[in-house]
Amino acid sequence: MKFQPTTQEEVSTYRQELYRTFVAPLDGMWEALYVASATPFLITLEDTSIGYCCIDEDKNINQLYLMPVHRFLINKVVEELIKEAMIQGALLSSIEPVAFNVCLAKTNTISANTFNFHYASPQKGENKKQLDLIKARMDDHSAIKSFFLNEAGFDDNFGYAENLIKRGEIFLLIEDGILTATGECRLSDTQPAYADVGMIVKQDARKRGWGGKVLATLAGIAERQGRIPICSTTVDNIASQKAIQKAGFYQSHIVFKMEF
Repeated sequence: MKFQPTTQEEVSTYRQELYRTFVAPLDGMWEALYVASATPFLITLEDTSIGYCCIDEDKNINQLYLMPVHRFLINKVVEELIKEAMIQGALLSSIEPVAFNVCLAKTNTISANTFNFHYASPQKGENKKQLDLIKARMDDHSAIKSFFLNEAGFDDNFGYAENLIKRGEIFLLIEDGILTATGECRLSDTQPAYADVGMIVKQDARKRGWGGKVLATLAGIAERQGRIPICSTTVDNIASQKAIQKAGFYQSHIVFKMEF
């Protein structure tokens, strides 16, 4: 059995097959940042490709897929990756039970890393009312990048905001002439039924309910485009979790950090 470094494009067909096995949608931010930055490997047996895996710089396996006819080898694949010191742990979601459970059985310690949410319905009260969000234009690019850095510590040096503006997927909340929040409604390219929503609220405007209202409005935008809204947040971001649930989302699955 061999593990050959390759490109994301080379494993795209396998990845499409993997996504069909999911019992819930994959979070778009996880896909775009974590999985996309991990190194993909083709898994071969006697010079025949049988699947792929993705491993990040911290030697965590992020994705693992074997063709159905070769799936009986999945335990051996994980054992070989550990034996060759290619992985020390895993960052996997409970949406894909096969690889998840194989890695879980080899885990010494496990902890929740990211909570993932699925939209249920609009809630009663304030969050049911839609805000007047403005679709960002390219003229807003610099202001959005500064907002990301100042309010969330996110240094967008790879064109993230620019891409969202071009796709029409980032929105602004302006209050009294001040940029109070940004909201994203990212239409998934790999999971066409879903849209990932997210928001950042200006630090001195937090604890006023803006987060939940922005998310509820974004959920409405997604639904009007025929998409099911999903979102996520880290385990330690309690404020974000409260806003997400207030906006009508429920926790559907978790990304776990496992250490072998």
